[in-house]
Amino acid sequence: MRVKRKVWLSMGTLWSLIIIYFSLIPTSSLPDFLFSIKDFVLHFVAYLVASLLFSMGSRSTFGPWKPALLCLLIGCGIELVQPMMLNGRSFSYYDIISNTLGLIFGIILARLLGKRIFTS
Repeated sequence: MRVKRKVWLSMGTLWSLIIIYFSLIPTSSLPDFLFSIKDFVLHFVAYLVASLLFSMGSRSTFGPWKPALLCLLIGCGIELVQPMMLNGRSFSYYDIISNTLGLIFGIILARLLGKRIFTS
């Protein structure tokens, strides 16, 4: 079964929009179940999935670095914008660290899965 490049990139884009939405809404508007999960784990998993999806759809000659840079820019951009939104959110280096670790593991996972899932 071949998964088309456009499908991976579309899923990555949709997932990134979900990350942006939940990262910028007031904390009082977040679903209750998210508060039972550690913040580090949420960031790690969110960016692991984003980098996995974008990496699986990438044909970049730079390897996984282009999707990694995109995910890193999204994460850092959100962290910079959050304090300006006046919605109870603040800048956090720990969030950037967990985002970065998640995207690294997402790229590693994509490289491992890429040998088993054929993209076209």
